[in-house]
Amino acid sequence: MAAASTATRPISCVLVADQQVGRLFASGRRNGRLHLEELAAHPNKLRPHDRGGKPPATGPQRAPYAEPDRDHDVMRDQFAADLIAWLQNELRLRPTDGTLVLFAPPEFLGALRSAMSSRPLPARITDQPLDLAWLSTSELERHPSVIRELSPPE
Repeated sequence: MAAASTATRPISCVLVADQQVGRLFASGRRNGRLHLEELAAHPNKLRPHDRGGKPPATGPQRAPYAEPDRDHDVMRDQFAADLIAWLQNELRLRPTDGTLVLFAPPEFLGALRSAMSSRPLPARITDQPLDLAWLSTSELERHPSVIRELSPPE
């Protein structure tokens, strides 16, 4: 008999996100190992010049000691709010077990937490300040922090 699909059984969800994309996964076990199935992705379609900000700079990166880039901060916060709204909808559409593990770089994790304070998610959230959104699904399945967070309690 085939295993139940993620559409018919409650799933634990994993979100890996950065300022470019949020990727939602269902987590489970297959042959005793962690298995992730990518359910959906939400790319950042917002650009500073689309919202009246400065167009992207060309040339060398600004020095780390330079004044903060306010447009960057605004765009980060706008994408975090957009990503949380998208995630609320995704979690309502799926039969979850009520858990979400969130991985995001520290600066973006702060923006996501701020966005969640005004738009609570229908899930128990565990978050980790790690930049994992660039990893492939198979790399995520083997990453020690992901394995640790998604392992069943002993």
